[in-house]
Amino acid sequence: MRRQDLSKTLFVIATLLSLSPVTGCGSVAGNNVDGPVVIASVTAEHSTLYPLGNTDVTCSATSKDGSTLSYKWVSNDGTITGEGPTINYEAPMTYGDFNIMVIVTDSQGNSSTGSTKVTVIVRDPSKCCK
Repeated sequence: MRRQDLSKTLFVIATLLSLSPVTGCGSVAGNNVDGPVVIASVTAEHSTLYPLGNTDVTCSATSKDGSTLSYKWVSNDGTITGEGPTINYEAPMTYGDFNIMVIVTDSQGNSSTGSTKVTVIVRDPSKCCK
């Protein structure tokens, strides 16, 4: 891993940890099945993109007490637009794997985290700009 990539990843992790107390750790696989906020999945419509390509990313989560959920999205690179359970992610100009992370918080302050990965690949020159 390049030093710049490592620093971005560490920054994102530190940001996620500082946003709110996390009472459980959900993930793509939905590991937080016993906590007050349960993340069933975090999925990208397209898991492979070209530079500056975009995809919708959706978090499926529930609160055991039925309270309202809020979503805080971050990524180690790229641009996130929108809010709520579905956002749009625009890939950066660089190639590689990028993590899109979400913290879901209920109205009592209980939180769970989840993430998904998007890979940015080189565009095949034969399929570009003729």
